[in-house]
Amino acid sequence: MKNKVKKGRGRPARPLSRKKKIIFSIITFSIPVLFLVLLEVLLRIGNYGGNLDLFIYPERFGGEYGMLNHHYHEKFFFQTTTFEAGRGDVFLREKPENGFRIFVLGASTTESFPYGYNGMFSLVIRDMLQDVLPGRHVEVVNLGITATNSYALYDQTREILKQEPDAIMIYSGQNEYYGALGVASAEMIGRNPAFVRTYMILYRYRTFLMLRDAIGWTLNRLTGFDKYEEPGTLMQRMAQEHSIPLGSEMYEAGKRQYSNNLDVILQKYQDNEVPVFLSSLVSNLKDHPPFYSVETDDHPAANEVFEQAHREYTEGEFLNAFHSFQYARDLDGLRFRAPSSFNDIVRDKAQRDGVWYVPMKETLTEHAENGIIGSGLMLEHLHPNSEGYFLMGKTFFDALAVSGLPGIDPDLSRLKDPDAYRDAMYLTELDHRFVWHRVQALMNSWPFVDVPDPEGYPANYTPENELDRLAINHVQDHISWEEAKTTMARWYSQNGMHEEAIREIRGALRVVPYEEEAWRFAGWLALEGGKLEQAFEFYKQAFDIRPTNNAARNLGMILIDMENYIEGAGWLEEAFRLDRRDHDSLFNASVAYASAEEYQRALDVAGQLSRVNPNYRDIQMWKMHLTSRIN
Repeated sequence: MKNKVKKGRGRPARPLSRKKKIIFSIITFSIPVLFLVLLEVLLRIGNYGGNLDLFIYPERFGGEYGMLNHHYHEKFFFQTTTFEAGRGDVFLREKPENGFRIFVLGASTTESFPYGYNGMFSLVIRDMLQDVLPGRHVEVVNLGITATNSYALYDQTREILKQEPDAIMIYSGQNEYYGALGVASAEMIGRNPAFVRTYMILYRYRTFLMLRDAIGWTLNRLTGFDKYEEPGTLMQRMAQEHSIPLGSEMYEAGKRQYSNNLDVILQKYQDNEVPVFLSSLVSNLKDHPPFYSVETDDHPAANEVFEQAHREYTEGEFLNAFHSFQYARDLDGLRFRAPSSFNDIVRDKAQRDGVWYVPMKETLTEHAENGIIGSGLMLEHLHPNSEGYFLMGKTFFDALAVSGLPGIDPDLSRLKDPDAYRDAMYLTELDHRFVWHRVQALMNSWPFVDVPDPEGYPANYTPENELDRLAINHVQDHISWEEAKTTMARWYSQNGMHEEAIREIRGALRVVPYEEEAWRFAGWLALEGGKLEQAFEFYKQAFDIRPTNNAARNLGMILIDMENYIEGAGWLEEAFRLDRRDHDSLFNASVAYASAEEYQRALDVAGQLSRVNPNYRDIQMWKMHLTSRIN
């Protein structure tokens, strides 16, 4: 019997065509890609990780103003507890045609630590520019963020360029080793700048952020590590390597990081034709010993060179002492102060087109006693005092003024005496007390002492007076800076110290010039002290920001007290237009016109009042009186 062949069995599979293979390959590849895209979209909708954009546009300003996002910097910190950083400078969302906009970049010195907001050198720049650029809307936006370095500057570039800057000012370089993502920091993820910058680009994606958090959570569970329980100051938590000898591999890695990142940053601004003003760096040479002294085959111990420098200084050999102090700083193994080689890098980068060198080191050295920067300009190892911050602002302005940039054309004849700008910082006794408390807390912690004294500051510290109580409460984060300033101003006013009250609030107004209520509060303080002209200035500024019945009414009454009856009556009529229930302002406007012997206008306003409120006290009798005067 013949075997029958069963149909459909044993037949070889027909091979896929090339076209189908390509289609199946595309589908296979697209599935995970589509999954990742969908996941990214869902994470963004759910706002995973929060808003880490550089700028936000708060609803309290009606979305018209942008400002630094105080949580932006959290993307740089993984191992370290983060903090709210940055100041409150605002800028118009839509840059006006007459706008002149500068962004000031850097870390804690740019942020004006340990002063309050009105210690920022960027405000000195703004004051001077406003005087020499009449008719321009000047915005100097401070983006200083503590514990960051050139990686943050790189990350900020893309979003800054969208804001159409007219110039960039950079004071950065002290945190290259221990700042976030620095080569010797607890947040270090690599020593190759290009690799780290790629990581930062990936961080813009929520999927990558979720993956990083998942890995971190897993490692935390395995190691028992919890970044929120880490002890010590921010300086201590950020510093991973405590000994970086001059010329060592890690020292050179920090230099490469700084130089390479600056190259990329400056190229981006150069490509967009945005001029950059790049500053040299300063620190305390004479009055701050090295943190960590280490001797190598190539270099002596830092503390020995520092002692030699002091001997030379005592003997009047100031030039030799300068070089010795600088060498001692460069030998300091704990690199919280940028070495001299970083200023060499800055000068080298300033040779590029569109980059101007800002001689900060030279200027402060010139103003320092015997030409060596010390406690006359510095508070501790690298943060300036009030005079140091003022000089920083003036030095940046001078560099801009002489740059010859097209479209600026400053009228330098309008520039005031430097003392006027120094005084206009409005640093008060309260501000200086903030500084005292912050410096005391800093100096009782690592690395200024190996082991903090448990009985040292602030243990059992008793405030000396109301001012001191407010200062320490603010420094310990019990009250805000604004609350401390306004409470102190109110206390001064209640105790008859009206000049002090106004100066306190003027300092606060420099930082919140867009806050209408703050200007009205200043007007009230001035009225309490009988300062009518100042009160008018404050209320007028409040009205220009947002027209309110309160501001208009006070402007009218102030002018009437100054016997300017006609203009005062006009403001009172405006107050009524803003609040139709304010019948008193309408009556007072009528009285003001009568005081100026404008009886017909007084009668017209009185008639208007009698129509909206026929029962207003004595209005009919007042109208009869005005009619008789007219007749």
